[in-house]
Amino acid sequence: MNPIPYTPDLISMVVGAVISLLFNYFPGLNTWFSALRTEVKSFIMIGLLAVASVAIYLLSLYGIVEISQPVDWVLVLRTFILAVVANQSAYVIAPQTSAVKAAKQ
Repeated sequence: MNPIPYTPDLISMVVGAVISLLFNYFPGLNTWFSALRTEVKSFIMIGLLAVASVAIYLLSLYGIVEISQPVDWVLVLRTFILAVVANQSAYVIAPQTSAVKAAKQ
């Protein structure tokens, strides 16, 4: 049986989805985040995903995450895009809690 290869693509998608779920379900964080303006929420989420992409790049650069391609700016861009896709997919699919619905009003 082959183990799952922990590639930068897989890691970025998991991180993107986990960030979305944390901001949707973690008590206290979810109500604070949902009460913010849409522009502020977008800026926070994009910033966190950018930081995660750079962290994945650095993990790949220093050999912590094994990768079979050159480690360059294309890796950062690809991992960022995959993280955004996973983040927004998880946000759309996950049902909102009653606390989040109340905080949005």
